[in-house]
Amino acid sequence: MIKVIPVDQLRVGMFVSDENSEWVPEKNRTKSGMIRREEVIDKLKSKGIDFITIDTSRGEDVLEMATEATEADFGWINPPTFGEPTQPPSADKPEKVIAQQEQSGVTTPSAPRPVSISDEQERAKQIHDEALKMVDTVMERVRRGAEIDVSEVEGVAEQLVDSVYRNQNALACLSRIRDKDTYLMEHSLNVGVLLSILAKSMGFEKSLVRRLAVGGMLHDIGKVQVPDEVLHKPGKLEAEEWAEMKRHVAYGEAYLNGLDISKDIRNICAQHHERLDASGYPRGLGGDKISLYGRMAAVCDVYDAITADRVYHKGMSPPVAMKRLVEWSDDHLDRKLVYQFIRTLSIYPVGSLVQLESGKLAFVVEPNPKHQARPLVRAIYHDKLKQFIPPEDLDLSLAGTGDTITKPVDPARLDVKIQIADFI
Repeated sequence: MIKVIPVDQLRVGMFVSDENSEWVPEKNRTKSGMIRREEVIDKLKSKGIDFITIDTSRGEDVLEMATEATEADFGWINPPTFGEPTQPPSADKPEKVIAQQEQSGVTTPSAPRPVSISDEQERAKQIHDEALKMVDTVMERVRRGAEIDVSEVEGVAEQLVDSVYRNQNALACLSRIRDKDTYLMEHSLNVGVLLSILAKSMGFEKSLVRRLAVGGMLHDIGKVQVPDEVLHKPGKLEAEEWAEMKRHVAYGEAYLNGLDISKDIRNICAQHHERLDASGYPRGLGGDKISLYGRMAAVCDVYDAITADRVYHKGMSPPVAMKRLVEWSDDHLDRKLVYQFIRTLSIYPVGSLVQLESGKLAFVVEPNPKHQARPLVRAIYHDKLKQFIPPEDLDLSLAGTGDTITKPVDPARLDVKIQIADFI
């Protein structure tokens, strides 16, 4: 059986599987084989590898007391504060009591209660469609030099964040359904969704989560002022064209400075292309000179950009994109934020196509935060039989399922056309 385990659980006698090459960074890649010496484990740890894939059919299994990755294994049992206030913990109360207290005015309404992804999907689709229309309207007004209605953006952000609190996977799944002809509009919305998911996982107050969602949706607003022949050029940009493309940040800043919005939103626009080693733009800020929200936006912006099909490149699959984020940590991206992002979305994010040990191909429907290698998946194709099968939901965390993920799959490399929109 293939298992993903924390490297701290690795021990002599285990067999390291070659599946690691799919999501462990290139510089950290290790060949498959039996672990025969403690020195090998120490070397893996020294290279910064946090997780490793083992094959229990060819070597030792994990010790019974530590069977698989949990939140504690990730290093943060409680959400980190990152210098921001978190929501105070509250004592558990029966749902009926909470509802009665809210209705009677004894307490204020709490965050939307979690629901299943199937219960949230239709509502999320309506919110997603409305948000896309709003972003399109905003960009058209900016293009014409007119002032946007910030309250309209804030209203949509509130709906988005409510959906994220009910079940973040519904909107995250919709972000995987892309149209390269409307990239800027979809990218702006997706960064808003991803920022709200990341901020929620870090324990931020809901009002701040909504503010960051607004910032995400407006982060690229300056791009509408970049000439279309530069913005949509299919080939490599010339030096002056690249200089013009980078000016979109300044264009966005100038526009937002004329609006009554918070500094947090302006920082997201101004800093989402800054990098920790000061190699970014427009100001070449580095390290702590980049605000927390700017660093968060950079992670979300890069992830969404590299997983999208563009006129000049094919998008990466989500697991491979996660691998790239780790590779670019420290030099460009904040490693702690990257790991928090991966923990939140999972090593197999919703919408990822994976191959199962049975030979079936399946989309990840809902990640499993406690056991990331065992999400809820929807099997739709049998690779060995080369035929589609009736969609079947499999909870890989249940012992009776009898199937496991062997590797992520890039749909573009298959002989058959498989689109997530047809099955999720």
